[in-house]
Amino acid sequence: MRLWGSRMEKELDREVASFSTSIGEDLALYRYDIWGSIAHCRGLEKVGLLSSPEAQQIIAGLRDVYRLIQEGKVDPSPFEDVHSLVEVTLRERIGEVAGKLHTARSRNDQIVLDERLFLREAVAETITQILSLIHTLLEKAEAYRFLVMPGYTHLQPAQPVPFAHHLLAYCFMFLRDIERLEDSLKRIDLFPLGAGALAGTSLPIDRFYVASLLAFPAVQENSMDIVADRDFILEFLGGLAILALHLSRLGEEIVLWSTPHFGFITIDDAFTTGSSIMPQKKNPDVAELIRGKSGEIIASFFSLSITMKALPLTYNRDLQQDKPPLFRAIRETSSILSIAGKLLAHIFPQEDRMKEALRDGFLTATDFCEYLVEHGIPFRRAHTLVGEIVKKLASEGRTLHELREDDLGEYRNLFSEELRQRLNEETSVERKISFGGASKKEVEREIERCKTFLTQETDKVKLWQNKWWESFRELVGE
Repeated sequence: MRLWGSRMEKELDREVASFSTSIGEDLALYRYDIWGSIAHCRGLEKVGLLSSPEAQQIIAGLRDVYRLIQEGKVDPSPFEDVHSLVEVTLRERIGEVAGKLHTARSRNDQIVLDERLFLREAVAETITQILSLIHTLLEKAEAYRFLVMPGYTHLQPAQPVPFAHHLLAYCFMFLRDIERLEDSLKRIDLFPLGAGALAGTSLPIDRFYVASLLAFPAVQENSMDIVADRDFILEFLGGLAILALHLSRLGEEIVLWSTPHFGFITIDDAFTTGSSIMPQKKNPDVAELIRGKSGEIIASFFSLSITMKALPLTYNRDLQQDKPPLFRAIRETSSILSIAGKLLAHIFPQEDRMKEALRDGFLTATDFCEYLVEHGIPFRRAHTLVGEIVKKLASEGRTLHELREDDLGEYRNLFSEELRQRLNEETSVERKISFGGASKKEVEREIERCKTFLTQETDKVKLWQNKWWESFRELVGE
């Protein structure tokens, strides 16, 4: 069933119909299509393009259609898209007056409205899931705030860091992901309806009134831009892609930490799998799938980018392909965020193994350098001296804990108990007092910073959702 065809002399080829139908994807937008349609109906009534009885009949019919679809009582298969499903079903319920609903709008601006209504909720829901993940990370960080582990660069032992500091690094990554998504909402939460097919309408509509009904804070300005562009979706997908990169890196670290070579964590058996042939195996499949599924999200951004890259203004049917990558990315992101939180709650640091690993790799060599700097030796000279000492100790199978006075050569007078204390890996972190450093004081500050962010952002998201819910309840009637 199609909303066009009066120009055509032939029925659409059956294979072409199947090829061009989008109902399988955009049926997910029925809630937003009806929500927007009721607001549009109110707008037509306000300017006299619908009488009050007509508007009330259409609104009652749309609410009825909403319930029918929600209850699975409408077969979507005969329809080309969600717009035709809603409009034809409405006509079947209330008769020809339903045909007045499409006055002063096109499917071109109608679909953008549906997507924007949908996306602003998707932003809020995604942020809520990220907040939950940050909360889990903070709980783990607080539980192990005094545990020290090796930090790495190039996957080589570098300097001691608190386990909590490592987890907090991901908290701050996810905080930025939230900020990116929140910023994208500024460009998602714009009202598009009224652009028509591409040039607006000669009918006396009030776009600002309808925008207010749907709780949009602003109205888009250029009708050609409105129907032609999808950068609001691309920006959202870009935010999800960066989030996916962060989740993938976290998954990779869990994989590494759980290997016998590191042995820094164990994973609850309920979050691991075995091998069909090797009975000894305990595989970190959940973390691997977090890493693997992130590719779907990143690919979604590129998929839509490629669709958009050479489209002339204004609407082209290619734009129908914006929904599969969008829905796929949202689905995978939601799944990954949910399972990542559960996985993190079920990993357990192996404190003895971390302490043992602190002894390998001369992790306090930089502390050694800084000790020499405090005694007036230029940093580059200190760096060279410590490098030579480390080389000597390594060749003799000794660690910095076994440093002797004669190892310092001409600087043997600087050998002291204070230096020995400086070379202790577990106390090294306490001297990392720079803002954002690894000291316990800074770790505590960062935890509190993240907690404050969680509270503020949770309240903010609730305000958005309440505003949108009030609009939906007022118009659709739930």
